[in-house]
Amino acid sequence: MKILHFIDSSYFYLHRKTISELILSLSKNGVEQEVITSNGTQLGLISQVVSVRYWKVANGRSANTFMNKFRMWLWASQFSPDIVIKWGKQARQLAPSGDFVQISFLNEKANLNSFDKSDYIMTNLESVLEYVKQNGFSGAKAFYVPSFVYEYKDVKPLDRRDFYMPEKAKIIYIAGNFLKGIGFENMFEVVSSIQNTYFFIVGSGRDDEYIKDYASRVNMKARSRFIEEIEKSFVALQLADFAILTFDDLELQKNILEAWLSKKLVLTLKNDISSEFVKDGVNGFVVPKNDTYFLRKKLKEVMELSEEDKNRIVNNAYENAKDFVDSKIILNYIKVFEDLISKYNSRKNLFNN
Repeated sequence: MKILHFIDSSYFYLHRKTISELILSLSKNGVEQEVITSNGTQLGLISQVVSVRYWKVANGRSANTFMNKFRMWLWASQFSPDIVIKWGKQARQLAPSGDFVQISFLNEKANLNSFDKSDYIMTNLESVLEYVKQNGFSGAKAFYVPSFVYEYKDVKPLDRRDFYMPEKAKIIYIAGNFLKGIGFENMFEVVSSIQNTYFFIVGSGRDDEYIKDYASRVNMKARSRFIEEIEKSFVALQLADFAILTFDDLELQKNILEAWLSKKLVLTLKNDISSEFVKDGVNGFVVPKNDTYFLRKKLKEVMELSEEDKNRIVNNAYENAKDFVDSKIILNYIKVFEDLISKYNSRKNLFNN
């Protein structure tokens, strides 16, 4: 099986773990892949396991040019994939048609007008699957495959001394895309007042400098350790006392599963994504968006949990998540992809005969 990924750079930074870890896991399972993306996209670990080609975007101009489209067609022809997966609107515009299955990824309730050239829509959320079915794509053309946690078994364990964190200090793991207005501001204002506590702040995005400046503004930057690399963030999570995932983040599902499998308490924002997973007080804690008072109250509740209640919630969460590791879930992806290729070839043979 050969899979070609077209990746829109802005989309990549919003779905970095989802895209990276799917490619890494498929590679680990022997699937041949290539990536085509815009120049300047920092792909991290992806570039170590697959060949990457770059389309050109200069001086803020559109990438949708004849030359770029010709390059896409040529590169796709040279690789001859069985499946093309398109990540983001620009990728859907630029990816050529050809003798392969075309899949577009979607993990939010977005406008479906630009998906008309896709054979299938793939999602990690059942709520999005229902939305797609109700808005123009039949069930046969939209499919759900669960998200998963990639196990970074080859990454060196870290120690809190690597981050200059005192031995007895609590560590809070905070994750999300670095964007204005999705929850970092309220969170920082609340957690900055907690004494003897340090923070792993994990993510990246277009408002990277703004998020770091805001941490300085509320006097918590000296106690914060910013982490961008996805493999390092997974290891840092193991050192944390609990995780706060309260942001309107398209990778919230993945972050929740990671924390659960790491046996960490999770405090998260109530939205469509967390509603599919988190039951307040049972396997985690949920807070409404932009409610600083309730957030402060719930955070105090989490930090004062008895050991018995903490173990109950952590164990419930682990039971919910233990089957969502890449070694198990990636087989679902491979089976789905093989089935789609088989159906495509059957239709093609029928037409040719």
